[in-house]
Amino acid sequence: MRVWIALCFLLLFRTPVSAQQRLIYDDDCSQDVDCVATLPILHALADRGEIKILAMVANSANPLSAPTLKLFANYAGHPQMPFGANQSRDPSNALCRKNACNESQWTEKLVVRFDPGDTRSHYPDCVEVYRSTLSKQPPHSVAIVATGFATCLNRLLASPADAVSPLSGAELIKQKVKLLSVMGGKYPAGTEWNFECDAPGFHALFAQWTRQHGYPPVYLNGFANGLYILAGAPAKASPAVNPTRYGLQLAKTDQRPMWDMLSALFAARGLAYQGTTYFTQSAPGTVTVDATTGADRWSTAVDSGHYVLTNAASNETFSALFDGYAHTTGFLAKEPATTSTKK
Repeated sequence: MRVWIALCFLLLFRTPVSAQQRLIYDDDCSQDVDCVATLPILHALADRGEIKILAMVANSANPLSAPTLKLFANYAGHPQMPFGANQSRDPSNALCRKNACNESQWTEKLVVRFDPGDTRSHYPDCVEVYRSTLSKQPPHSVAIVATGFATCLNRLLASPADAVSPLSGAELIKQKVKLLSVMGGKYPAGTEWNFECDAPGFHALFAQWTRQHGYPPVYLNGFANGLYILAGAPAKASPAVNPTRYGLQLAKTDQRPMWDMLSALFAARGLAYQGTTYFTQSAPGTVTVDATTGADRWSTAVDSGHYVLTNAASNETFSALFDGYAHTTGFLAKEPATTSTKK
């Protein structure tokens, strides 16, 4: 009896273990070099057991975006996860062309150094990876982090049932996805690069992905949130070995604003984690994006299940969490435990 009582006491008062958040990362990884700081942190969160990265997909038409995602996974010792490439030419609207949104001054050199010869033709299409991955997940369990363009998400939404799943893409999202965390926009109104470069895509995405249509909530991190949160690899890190250090070196900088990582952090840790409140969320509302200009507008007049996030922690708190250049305890201050060169 005493043993039984003791066991009951331990079960009642033990600290609960948080479940890993299942996550799909959907990024452009093209013109801006910020992904070289975000990707290692995502893998570090996976090593800590906070997230389970189910797949990564590249939403840019740049042929080296998916290989860049892969080389960072190799560096982190996670080469076997699924990777998908945007095999289309989109986004291809006028503002995308004006902004050279699918071009990059750094992905080619990064891939040549760390995974020479790789290109997007070596990868399945992003929609195939999305459908295959989502079909295997429990209901309402997956967080999608979208930090570039809406190309892959819109094509997933339009995908029909197939041999992989009897569900359409829209049905897979409604049944399997817990939330969509988006980096983009300037709130309550303005223009921002991601939305501008894929204006028709984000216009369509937010018009369809609403509570009224049965979709999970959307959480929006605007441009201002990450602008002054800087992170980079340690100065002593070798560019010959550390792809973050080399990528930032190519961009002639030591640190980069952490726009994308905020959306990933929210998906992983929510509004607060272990006593630190990272974000506050708005009342539910609706974000709309102009299909021509990419200008966004936020309103709480109608509840579409869209929420705007505002930083609750200081820029320094976030930088100390992420950075390895000016901080010694951030995620980027630590090298991964293992690396891999497997294709």
